[in-house]
Parts: sequence; structure tokens; C-alpha cells
Amino acid sequence: MKINIEDGLHLYPLSSEELSLWLNNIPELEKKLSCTYCAEPLEGILKDSIQSQFILGMSENIPNWIWYTYWFLIRETDNKIIGFLSFKGKPTKDTGKIEIGYSLGKDFEHKGYMTKAVMSLCNLAEQYPEVKKINALTLTENTASQRLLIRCGFRKFSETPSSFLFIRRVHKS
Repeated sequence: MKINIEDGLHLYPLSSEELSLWLNNIPELEKKLSCTYCAEPLEGILKDSIQSQFILGMSENIPNWIWYTYWFLIRETDNKIIGFLSFKGKPTKDTGKIEIGYSLGKDFEHKGYMTKAVMSLCNLAEQYPEVKKINALTLTENTASQRLLIRCGFRKFSETPSSFLFIRRVHKS
């Protein structure tokens, strides 16, 4: 289920095998996908977070995989993996809330790529009737991410000394 985005970009959801390769053997993953990995390096807390989400997703059944996998943002002109996005688990039963996260390689910032990717992933999520709102957290100093979320229809909802919570409400007809 590849999602085509304008301007030669697409989102590609990783299978469990591909996610495992991403965590353990990027050169092998590059070969398998015929792409070059240029996104944020996998190390430290980021790698731990992806590993935790992978383990949680593996305990779910396959129809819920969309909520646990990561989506590579691929630039088709040169087959570069320039970023990645994810939902952080399935929608909550009580409020229909999901959370989105994203990261972009430094060389690809300020070109509008991630805005288009976040919009596309939000549009996908909104096709599921159980999704009522989409949350995103940003660090207080990450003004670029805050502007991106506002462009994508999110509104600042709350804040702590270190982060802001943004919410995009889903309007179903």
C-alpha cells in the first residue's frame, strides 16, 4: 500500500521483515528496497522507540499493522529515503485518538517534503471511522515542526515547559 504524494514523493509502509532490517541491517534494507537511506540516523532513544513500537506491533494482528509500522518518505527522482513517519499505536477506544510522529533527514529540511507527507498520512488515518483526532507532540524549541503542524490543520492544545501538544480534529460527514 504505497501512498503517492505529489512532486515525486511517496510513502512506503514497512513490512515486519523490512522494519527488522531497518533496525538491524540498513545496507540489506537498501538493497531490498533499491533505495539509499538518508533519513535521521537510527541510534539511542530513537532506535529504542522504534524497537518498542515494533515489538508492540508484532503482538497485534495484521489488520492493525498500519498503526504500528513506520512509513518511509522516499524521493523517487533518486530513490532516497529522506524521512519516516508513524502512528504511535491504534486509535483509543474511548476518544478515537491517535498520535503521529515524523522525522526528516537534515539535508531535506525546509523543502515542503514533510508537510506533504504528514498531510497524506493524516488523510489516510481519517479514512478510518474510529479515528476522531490526531495528536502530535513537538519540543518547545522546534518551531519548524510547529509551523508544519499548523499548515497541516493542527492547533496547539496544551504545553509543558519542554513540549507542545497539537491536535487535528477529524470532521466526518
